[in-house]
Amino acid sequence: MRRESGMTLVEVMISAVVLSLVMLALSASLRMFATTYTAVEQSADRTARLREVSYFLRHVLREAYSPYSGTLHVAPNEISWLAPLDRVGAAAGLVWLRLRHAGDALMLDFAIPDGDAAERADTDPDWGGVVPSEMLIEGVKRFRVEVAADPGALETSDNDDSLNAELPPGVIVEWELEDGPWPPLVVAFDGYEMRR
Repeated sequence: MRRESGMTLVEVMISAVVLSLVMLALSASLRMFATTYTAVEQSADRTARLREVSYFLRHVLREAYSPYSGTLHVAPNEISWLAPLDRVGAAAGLVWLRLRHAGDALMLDFAIPDGDAAERADTDPDWGGVVPSEMLIEGVKRFRVEVAADPGALETSDNDDSLNAELPPGVIVEWELEDGPWPPLVVAFDGYEMRR
């Protein structure tokens, strides 16, 4: 007579424990993969945002417009300038822009010039009066702006009302984030003219 044999209770318990360990390892691997994927995606999104901000700032700084003395103001922690900008507050044209460090954020403030007096920068523009300020980047530890070095000997112009008479060759904008520095943004002004 042939004897039929099956699995004993001990063999079933051992196979259940082994299967549980395999499932636990698989679950931990999937959880680690999801965490890593989320971290990489957040890093990629942040890098894309920084590139977008760099591109935007390069564009609007390059087109700085200085019809009168004092239109461009550069301080160590902020810069304000007048530039043509499309569709800010549903209106296109010249707009006051101010880039500043506030807390741990890099802020961009807007003001709409109110006639020729505002363009002359005699008074402080109404920052955020028409178009609200925009937070460009969070987690900024350090921010600095400086005028770029003059590439050659320049003669000063006695005519303050000449077009872009007050523009330096350009500016250097630097910011350091919590996770390290971002490459400096060096922008040459389109309206700058070397005088011989």
